[in-house]
Amino acid sequence: MKRFFLTVLLFNMLLTTAIAQYIPVDTARINKAYNTLTKGNRTSETEKEFLEAYPTTWFEFYMTYSYLYDDTNQNIMCDMCSEHISTLFGLSHINDTVLCQKIINLSIGMKDSGECTGVFQDYLIGYILNHENLVFDYLSKLRKGHLMEFWQFCWSTVTECSRAAQFEELYNRNKEKYPEIMEASSIAFENFYDGINYPTLLPHKEEMYKREFINKNYNTIFDDYEK
Repeated sequence: MKRFFLTVLLFNMLLTTAIAQYIPVDTARINKAYNTLTKGNRTSETEKEFLEAYPTTWFEFYMTYSYLYDDTNQNIMCDMCSEHISTLFGLSHINDTVLCQKIINLSIGMKDSGECTGVFQDYLIGYILNHENLVFDYLSKLRKGHLMEFWQFCWSTVTECSRAAQFEELYNRNKEKYPEIMEASSIAFENFYDGINYPTLLPHKEEMYKREFINKNYNTIFDDYEK
């Protein structure tokens, strides 16, 4: 009996470790903080709890909210992604500089990998347009590679859309005051606006996954990244 309990304990420890490695943030903490805010309990303390629980890097964001091709998984976090993003950008009791740094740090290196990142991109562009001085002040402190990574995500689209007008508006208003930042923005826009394939993180395995979990007759051909 003692050996049995030790075996169960070891199994639970390994399972907990595996889950922690798979999702690097405390999803229960995020949801608890989110539920507190949705009930109207908005204070600096409750908003700070949500902000601290929320992913800090693009990798944490991806691991937390990505849809998983798994017939036993309900993808609860993926379903909550849009609501959580809206809550993040709507935090009103957080210091403006602190929130700005969180949003920008989260954006650096992010790839458009589907609906969640598309929603985040929409909110991000709106945030930049309404907080230009705050955003550019922090961007001016970034290393040039990370600055380019930020703008790359901002302007990445698979087709022509309203991003062009938003880029023009932002560029014309700030090209003289922030020439280096807007030069990086311009380069990123030129190369990534209407310049990438439809987002998928494992395009060469798309057919295999969809045949197993969605449609056994699904067919597609991965043609690398050619035009």
